Amino acid sequence: MTTPQSFAQRFALLADARSPFCLGVDPSKELLQRWGLADTARGLADFCDRVVEAAGERVAVVKPQSAFFERHGPEGLVVLQSLMKRFKAAGTLTLLDVKRGDIGSTMDAYAESLFGPDSAYAADAATFTAYLGLGALAKTIERARASGACAFVVVRSSNPEGTSLQNARSADGRTVAEALADGMRELNEKAGPGVLPAGAVMGATLPASDQGVVERLGGALMLTPGIGAQGAGFDDLKRLFAGREAQVIPTATRSVLEAGPDVASLRQALERHQAPARDLRAGR
Repeated sequence: MTTPQSFAQRFALLADARSPFCLGVDPSKELLQRWGLADTARGLADFCDRVVEAAGERVAVVKPQSAFFERHGPEGLVVLQSLMKRFKAAGTLTLLDVKRGDIGSTMDAYAESLFGPDSAYAADAATFTAYLGLGALAKTIERARASGACAFVVVRSSNPEGTSLQNARSADGRTVAEALADGMRELNEKAGPGVLPAGAVMGATLPASDQGVVERLGGALMLTPGIGAQGAGFDDLKRLFAGREAQVIPTATRSVLEAGPDVASLRQALERHQAPARDLRAGR
């Protein structure tokens, strides 16, 4: 059986062609109302139609937040599946933001729903939490590797509530975030050069003191939410990820989507984020 090209390899090609920017898709009740759409599954589908028209073949990665689809029940999940299929047809990588985290057969079931051609979503990547231990995610990360996908694990989040837990120190002196980073680097090294099935979620608003965590991650790709509405800019990414810019997947949501519902305005907002993302990747 031929091993599929890895997420990291596909991302590198798309980042060069389209920019490394990742568009978040969070169709909240407030955003649907701002776009003049009903807060229903039908309104959700109309919203997605415009997002696909605006972003389609223009972005490297799209990141739907599952919660905003789940709140509409089964009909919302059908819309989510359709959105992901349409972006995949446009050659865009799909990163489903679900932040799953569990153990044993439950975690296996989550992984089966996310990764692989026969899965419910056939995601190219998804997000996870490791509060039950990175070891509980080992089989999920292996399934991601076998499917040519990537499992992005929250290492250092941008929300202040997470700092005390993520920076807590264990008996060996490492913080929780540092230990996670070390473990993920080992998993990526085990997978072989360039495969990188374990990615990291690293908030764009983090202080310079987190550069040590970045170094411990080795070659892992880093998804960096927090640009725009959360207060971070591309200069913050240059500071925090200096020397590892090619590993960064900068992501923003509200600062692009609030330009809608006009498709042309959405495309303009998208380009305002893609241009500095290109510069970041080029080390400028």
